[in-house]
Parts: sequence; structure tokens; C-alpha cells
Amino acid sequence: MRMLRETSTRRDVLKGGSALIGSGFLAGCTSSGQSTPPSDSTSSDSSRGTSTDTATTEQSYSVSLDPVGTIPFEQPPETVVSGWGFVGDVLMALGQADRIVGMSRPGFWFQGFYELLPGVSMRDTTAIPNTVSKGYSLNEELLYELDPDLLATDPNRFIAWYGSDTATVESLVDDIAPFFGNESRSKRPSGWPNWPTGEDYDYYAIPEFVERYGQVFQEQKRATAMVDLYETTLDDITSRLPPLDERPTVGVLSAFTNPENSGHFGVSNPIPALDATHELKHYGDLGVVDAFAEQYGEERGHYDLTVGFEGLLAVDPDVLIFDEAVNALGGQTVYGNTKAYERTLELLRTDDIGQRLTAVQNDRLYPGGTGSQGPIINLFQTEMLAKQLYPAEFGPWRGLGETPTDEQLFDRQRVADIINGDL
Repeated sequence: MRMLRETSTRRDVLKGGSALIGSGFLAGCTSSGQSTPPSDSTSSDSSRGTSTDTATTEQSYSVSLDPVGTIPFEQPPETVVSGWGFVGDVLMALGQADRIVGMSRPGFWFQGFYELLPGVSMRDTTAIPNTVSKGYSLNEELLYELDPDLLATDPNRFIAWYGSDTATVESLVDDIAPFFGNESRSKRPSGWPNWPTGEDYDYYAIPEFVERYGQVFQEQKRATAMVDLYETTLDDITSRLPPLDERPTVGVLSAFTNPENSGHFGVSNPIPALDATHELKHYGDLGVVDAFAEQYGEERGHYDLTVGFEGLLAVDPDVLIFDEAVNALGGQTVYGNTKAYERTLELLRTDDIGQRLTAVQNDRLYPGGTGSQGPIINLFQTEMLAKQLYPAEFGPWRGLGETPTDEQLFDRQRVADIINGDL
């Protein structure tokens, strides 16, 4: 896409298409690409954006996604700024991770699972420019310096979380690149801006994101192969779950919050509010029985519930999972507080009340996954959680990277082959 600069700047090229914003569509990568109406044949919901390819003599094409509408492309974007680790994992699955030149909070893109794939290179997330501050303010100047071909994130994130207004978002489209993203990590909060139409819009499941970004980068074969592997694996695992009355009760605690550093343990509700969201997908798919299900109130803060040792013992889950703890185990640590997780475990094992917990006595304290998960990370985390909860069916959890080949629930080599284009 850099070759377009020989005849015009991106600002000039995109400005011709920016008038489409008012009707719910955004400018594409070139003025010559024409947006195409969504095809009803690929979705049962006509309100959902659908992937479309439009062949011309210039090989232009278009892809659709709510809320941004139909985006025309003349060729795949060469450089991308994305949001958090989800899109990073999707692009890794498509062999396009090196196109990421900036990201909001790149430390949230966990790299440890990629180390377990033969012949797959991790990204050094410490070298990826962070487009938001620690206070979650958008660094507009950096975005202009990076000058990506695509903003692979939901523009409403900028408005709802990063302090931008609609005028800023429209300027980014006019001056830099189109947006292509949809916030489906978790249920969107009330008051979500729903730019540009003001109307609620759909959520997308992980396979749909793989397919849409596969169209954007013209990697449909990789996308199809990854979705096939992903869906087949999940179908196999979920078909083998034990009956509900044979499943252990589970408490999901923050890995890095404990009574010593915060005055409490932080409890998270592991049940996804919506099936299509991906933050808690592995918990939902594996039918987790939440030990704290009857404890949550309507008013929730950073955690769904906070408890001390006594409150934890009163519920006494069979298994304790420590949310986001993988970030302390492999790859580059995300939060820089690995010692806080180790201290949380130590407190539970040494405190007089903690030692009475069933999960402590049975040594069922396990690291939990990250919510920034696309297809690859979700495969690993689903396998990890299946082994932690149901070892009689899936084999024991032996630790990150310690699962023998004959106990693995999906083919690492096949994932690596798809990433590397060996289809």
C-alpha cells in the first residue's frame, strides 16, 4: 500500500471516501476501491456486516464488519495498529503478525504459547509502540507518526475508553487509515457510543474474526484451515465433558490480588454474559461450575466480588484458578508483578485458614489464562483448563509447555504449519 504514495498521499486518497461515514460506512484504503453491500447469503442476520469480495481489473475487494461497514481495499494492508492482544493473535494465526507496528497496551498480547509452536517466532512486545498511555489516553501524535494502513480495532474503544471524541475518530479516518474492528471481548457497557450510526451492533465469535481478517489480508486459505482446526478441536473437547453433577466447583481469583497487597482476594465471574464474546470463552465452553454463583451482587467494581480468607473458606471451591496468571509463567511477563502471583499462592498455602481450603489441601491451585485470546491462545487455554478441571478425561495439567505430545488435545505442528503458510 505504500506504493500509493507515488501518486497521492493517503490523506488525499481517503478523503474522497470519508463522506461515507455519515451512512455508516468508512473510507477504504484507496479511492478506486468501491464498497459493496453486504451479502445476505453469508449470515442469517441481515444487520451483521458480511465479508464480500469484489473482483475488478485492479483486483480491488471489500470486506464488511460492524460497526464500520464495508471497507474497500486495493491490496492487503502492509502496516497495522491494533488493540490489545486479540487482533494480534488473529493476525498471528494468519501469518500476518509482523504487520503490527503499534498496539494499545502491547503487553497484554501474551507470547508464551507461541514458544510451544515449532518454527513460529514470537513478537517482542516490548518493541511494539504503545498507542495509549498508562492512564488510557490515546497518543494521537504517535498514531500519526506510525501512519499505518489499517486501524485494526473498534473505533468506539477510542471514544469509550481512550478519551477521544467523534471528531478525533473521523480525523483519524480522513488522515491516516480506516478502522476495521469490533469490540467483542466482553459485553459492552451501557452508554457505549455505537459510532458511527448510533445503533447497537452485533458481536462476532473468534472464527468470524479469523474469516474477516483473512479476507482483509487475502489469506482465505489460511483462515479456512485455522477455523477448521479450531472448530474441530473445540467440538471434540466439548463433546467429552463430564456430566454436570460430576464437575468440580471452581473459584476464579485474580492472580495478583491478595489480602496482603489489597486487603482481599478478587473474585471474577467466569461465565460469559454473551456466547460470542471471547474473554471468558474457555470457561463457558468447558461448562465451568462457578462456586461463587450465588454470591455476586448487582453493584460490581473492578472485581465481581471481593473476599477475605474467611469468605473464601465459606464457599470453599474444589478448584481455584488464578486469572491472567499465565502472564507470569512464560514469554514476556505482562504486568511486571510475577512475585505478586507467587505471593498469592504462598499466602493460601501458609495461612491458617487458607490451609483449610479444599483446593489447597488437594493441590488444585492452577494458573488461569488471559482474556486477550484469539484462536491460537484460546486453543491452548481451552486445553489447559480442560486438564485442570477434568484430568480423568483429558489427562493432568503438568505445567506450561510440559504436556507430552500424546496428551495434547490439538496438533501444534498443524497450527504452526498454518501460521507459516504450509497448507
